[in-house]
Amino acid sequence: MNASTATPDSTAPQDLSIEALAGRTGVTVRNIRAYTTGGLLPPPRLQGRLGLYGPDHVQRLALIRELREQGFGIEAIRRIFTRAPASTWPDLLAVARSVSGSLFAEETPVVVSAQALATKWQGQMTPALLGRATRAGLMRELPDGQVQVLSPALGQVAEQLAALGLPLEAVIGMQETMVRTLRTVARRWLRTLADSLLSGDTLDAGRAAQLLEKARPLATGAVQAAFPVILQQELDALLHKTA
Repeated sequence: MNASTATPDSTAPQDLSIEALAGRTGVTVRNIRAYTTGGLLPPPRLQGRLGLYGPDHVQRLALIRELREQGFGIEAIRRIFTRAPASTWPDLLAVARSVSGSLFAEETPVVVSAQALATKWQGQMTPALLGRATRAGLMRELPDGQVQVLSPALGQVAEQLAALGLPLEAVIGMQETMVRTLRTVARRWLRTLADSLLSGDTLDAGRAAQLLEKARPLATGAVQAAFPVILQQELDALLHKTA
């Protein structure tokens, strides 16, 4: 007998109230309801006015909780549930554990005090400019007032541009433009990779890890190869316009 035809007296041992489900999975009742409303969880089976949850809810919540801990957002998790069959979830989770937070980032961020940053830039680093750099994703202001420079190499590029006579505001403006463009490129690359990984009925965890690992040098190499060509084309176009 399936859940839709079960009688009120036929509650299976695995049926759980929302409170029991929260206790079993470690996910709050509030979040369970939010995930249900958002379509990440199927609605419970109703027995009168009581909602009952089964093994599928437990499995989904375990995966949601793990993926959230790995840094996945709600939309990314919804995409996984939409595109990846349930049979592939354990392999997908294994891949997420192995690559999340460490696959593409090659630099170790550096923490400096706000005063040291101001001194380095001889007063040019105003709170407004620091805010712009933070919003662009170049820096992060920490709760203790210090500043985390996410790419020390990019910070050195900024210093070298300033040494050539560019004001800090112009340098940050250049980097803001670059970050916006590269963020669009990165999203397209990652979306294409995700579509490839989730396109089949099964997920090969080994292939997925290999593909993502090899994508790192290919992605950065593509940007390094394309930018000089595009830069020259834009210079030629600028000179042509002013000729």
